[in-house]
Amino acid sequence: MKSFKFLKLMMIVLIILIFSSIGWAAGTDTIKIGGVYPLSGPFAPFGSGDKQAIELAVEEINANGGIQSLGGAKIEMIFADSEGDPKVAMTAAERLIINNKDLVAILGSVLSSTTATIAPVCEKYKTPFVNEGSTSITLTTHGWKYFFRTTPHDGLYCEAMYRFLEDVVAKSAEDIKTIGLMYENTLFGKTAGDVWKEKGLEHGFEIVADVSYSAQSVDLSSEVLNLKKANPDVVFLASYTQDAILITKTRQSLDFNPKLVVAINGGQIVPSYIDAVGDLANYVCAEARWSADINKPLANETNQKYMEKYGQNMDGHNARAHTAMMTLYYAIEEAGSTDKDAIRDALANIKVSPEKIIMTWDGVQFDENGQNILGTPCIVQIQDQEFRSVYPYDIASSQLQFPMPKWSER
Repeated sequence: MKSFKFLKLMMIVLIILIFSSIGWAAGTDTIKIGGVYPLSGPFAPFGSGDKQAIELAVEEINANGGIQSLGGAKIEMIFADSEGDPKVAMTAAERLIINNKDLVAILGSVLSSTTATIAPVCEKYKTPFVNEGSTSITLTTHGWKYFFRTTPHDGLYCEAMYRFLEDVVAKSAEDIKTIGLMYENTLFGKTAGDVWKEKGLEHGFEIVADVSYSAQSVDLSSEVLNLKKANPDVVFLASYTQDAILITKTRQSLDFNPKLVVAINGGQIVPSYIDAVGDLANYVCAEARWSADINKPLANETNQKYMEKYGQNMDGHNARAHTAMMTLYYAIEEAGSTDKDAIRDALANIKVSPEKIIMTWDGVQFDENGQNILGTPCIVQIQDQEFRSVYPYDIASSQLQFPMPKWSER
């Protein structure tokens, strides 16, 4: 009788162990990741593009065997619409975490304003948050422990333009000593202007003109004339599309001929700029985050898959979203766990080599504030009315044409 009871007890224990094993395996069959993006409203094109790039990355990961350190577990994305509204984004992130107890991380969210409301929610619930493209400098100044930004912020991009000039000088017989600044007077332009002024002397360049203006201006003759009088070797611009068009036409009409014009990601990198000014756009350079023509096999292959799937090239927004997803994937692989703190620690210590991402960066490695410190700019130059990548040199598709030919020589 006692042996029967013991046998019965052992059977019950065995059944419990079997079902526990089945439950554990089922729990790791799928790794759930949340994504909060503007999928409706005025910013929907950015959010939808990011969503598509993330889905492409997940599709590739799952097709290649999933998370190997978790027995081939597949990634499942759960998206929520932020509508581009900070309050909606905050609520959407909280609902994702509360309603999906096995959610391991969140991706998002294009806008710095929505990222700023999602991050505290992720801190509250100790959920890793990987941001792809919100570039406000302030996002990595709050001491958040679960926030990781793969893209360089605006300050890093602005400073990187000086490193570009240093490399240009190193490869050229022409010297660059003086810089003229021209930037629109909202947060975007002022941030760029502040960084350029702060970092200029550190990189050995003298700022000889500091011109701010309203992007709504219909005449910028006096501002461009002030730049011309200062006679800088290079002009740095921070502008939107309409003012970029106006500045270009005014440079031509006033016969202003710096050796190079370099814009921070803005009005000069959209096709409508070239459409509006035609060959006047030629030789203008712009920091563009990414370019479809970069000489990097993984980027070319990924862009081709994106083109086949969605009928268009990737851009600087969704290329960074793809990279954020891949960085999170590498961290989960490294953690070998669905524990959110283990994934957070893996992100904090990860170093992704450049050949494993599609960006022009030197890789991904986060500092103590969660900022990727290996980001580098992609500089494009408009040549024959087309955007051509010219920097970094090792992955550029075209040679930089420097100095720019004078208007009279074109």
